[in-house]
Amino acid sequence: MMVGEAGYEQSQDCKVTVKLKKRGKLKIVLNSKMEKMFGDQIIQKAQEELALQGVKYADVTIDDFSALDFVIQARIRTAVRRARGGEEDV
Repeated sequence: MMVGEAGYEQSQDCKVTVKLKKRGKLKIVLNSKMEKMFGDQIIQKAQEELALQGVKYADVTIDDFSALDFVIQARIRTAVRRARGGEEDV
């Protein structure tokens, strides 16, 4: 299993951990104070970004500290790249 992390545990940021797998399913766990209000939107943005990165099978944990959408997407992109061994975006 390949693992990548990105982000910080500070206000207006998020910490993302991506564990890439060769099979199974895509599982996203969100830990956020804002989950009741924005949880569905955060999960949807995460799914969109993972699809753009070609990720089909992974365990993803998002520890959100009120990050904006573009921050979450950037952290996911970086965590996926790190999990793949630092390969550049295609």
